[in-house]
Amino acid sequence: MERIRVILVGQPNVGKSSLLNCLVGPKVTVSNYPGTTVELTKARKKIGNREIEFIDTPGIYSISDRSEEEKVTEKALFDGNIDIAIVVADAVAIERSLYIVFQIMEAEIPMIIALNFVEEADRKGIKIDYHGLEKILNTPVVPVNPLTAKGINKLFDIIVSMQQIGKQGFRCEYDDHIEKAINFISSQVKSTLPGRFVALRILEEDEDFYKYFKNREMIHKIDEDLEKNHPRIAEDISITRYGTASFIAEKVTRMASPRRKQKLEDTVDRILLHQNFGPLITLLFFVLLFGALFKMGQFTQEILMSFAEELIFRLSAMGSTLFGMILIQGFSGLTAGISIALPYVFLFYLFLGLLEDTGLLSRFVVNTDRFLKKLGLPGKSFIPLMLGLGCTAPATRATRVLSNEKDQFQTASLYIFIPCSSRIAIIMGIVGFYGGFLWSFYLFATLLFASLIWTFGVKKILKKKSEPLLLELPTYRKPLLKNVLVKSWIRMKDFVYVVIPLLALGGIVFGILEMFDLTDIIIEPLSPITRWLGLPAPAIIPLVFGFLQKDLTGSMLISVLGRDISLVLTPLQIYTFGTVSCIGIPCIIALGMFIKEFGIRKVAGLFVASTIYSLVLAGLIWRGLAIFY
Repeated sequence: MERIRVILVGQPNVGKSSLLNCLVGPKVTVSNYPGTTVELTKARKKIGNREIEFIDTPGIYSISDRSEEEKVTEKALFDGNIDIAIVVADAVAIERSLYIVFQIMEAEIPMIIALNFVEEADRKGIKIDYHGLEKILNTPVVPVNPLTAKGINKLFDIIVSMQQIGKQGFRCEYDDHIEKAINFISSQVKSTLPGRFVALRILEEDEDFYKYFKNREMIHKIDEDLEKNHPRIAEDISITRYGTASFIAEKVTRMASPRRKQKLEDTVDRILLHQNFGPLITLLFFVLLFGALFKMGQFTQEILMSFAEELIFRLSAMGSTLFGMILIQGFSGLTAGISIALPYVFLFYLFLGLLEDTGLLSRFVVNTDRFLKKLGLPGKSFIPLMLGLGCTAPATRATRVLSNEKDQFQTASLYIFIPCSSRIAIIMGIVGFYGGFLWSFYLFATLLFASLIWTFGVKKILKKKSEPLLLELPTYRKPLLKNVLVKSWIRMKDFVYVVIPLLALGGIVFGILEMFDLTDIIIEPLSPITRWLGLPAPAIIPLVFGFLQKDLTGSMLISVLGRDISLVLTPLQIYTFGTVSCIGIPCIIALGMFIKEFGIRKVAGLFVASTIYSLVLAGLIWRGLAIFY
């Protein structure tokens, strides 16, 4: 079977992942803000006797080795035996996409330009003559809309009929001095890649391409010769590309009056991004969001728990053999975990998907920029912090979108307080459900207060300079329900495939410990901790199991104390238990990701400091509130 390797390249937020999802089905996470895709995503599609492998790359503005995303894309393009490159271009700002187009043309990789957001450009009064663009660049240009599948069949036709795609497209010309240097370097290059392309990468000081030059010492000689006319050769090459892109964009673009809808969007932006009202609107929105999450999750939890209790009652009537008792314990842990965690995890991902696809999330990033700067954090750190509300492990890796290691580590340290979906399930499903809504609100406030103290302390230690926020705001879009549901499933499928079996296993393990009177082995050595926290001694078991996998916390608490926790713990104790559960590195998986990203030495210090901070803070709060409660 013939295999065709197709790579998708483009700027952040230009719709690459949406296009891939439309090409091959719901196999990738689709997001409407920069910073989501930090690794390659691959998917296959069979057409007749051909298998097409699509590769989705991180969003970049140019091909270079300056950032992690650019390095990944460069390696995939030139070391991956690529047959075709699809450059996903934004019809609203075509000139910005043309820069990458020129670079890929210089590499002589057969290319298709997928022109996305044509309808949005039309709404803004921007008309693109894509036939004219196709003629100038000598490469196929296909208007697409991943939400309606417009242009998808034509893309497949061109991919399969590879003879329609020529390697020789438009050639960006530079001034005589640069062209002379390009010709000389090209004659000295040993590479399967085109000599002109390698020469340009060398002149742009991409050290990955120095290996293709026969005599590396000549590189410095060339730089000296160019110094008089081009003291900043890499910058001059970029200026030429941008100038050429702007010239072509002007030739193929016609401006008309924007439609009424665009004027409405501009009005909404003026309100949402207002210097004073914007942050207040953002705060109120998230308060309402978590209020809705609590109410909807509580309603679903009550239904699931009633159903689970009925099933457990029927199982209990089947007998009291050793195997039966172990089975019942495993089933109890499973149903408790699903009842507590599943409603909140799925609903949270559903809300997050809606925020992404409507374009609101990027506006909230802008509104939080000033607040984050006061904490010593760049505004762009809001992106991985928001991802931390889903799962800490991938969010830790997402800190790579930040420019330096200090920012990355400081942002990652805040995951000690950011409630991931599993912690949200504890706050809503344990503290809120058994203690009451106000106690869950107090716990959110506690996490915010504790994180502020921590962050100001870290800020004093690191003493970093703040950087400006550079973020592209996507156009407001109507979310596609199917896309949001698929994305929610992709994000929570690890919960279904990994966590749910662990919930049953946790219940079985605790059942065995109970039957053979082995729980004291865990409880007794750690009893000083529970006494300090004002909790019954067995409460240490869900805390220990919770570190292995945070979703086990709620189910193990029910296994230890019974299904109606409020009969054993007071609301204050439930709140204290929630506090100590929700502060610190959340689980062993997150710990492993921390170590992978920042090294064991830094993470060991962070782990010890956060554990002590969590225990001391929770104990002090319990003692302080116990006086009045």
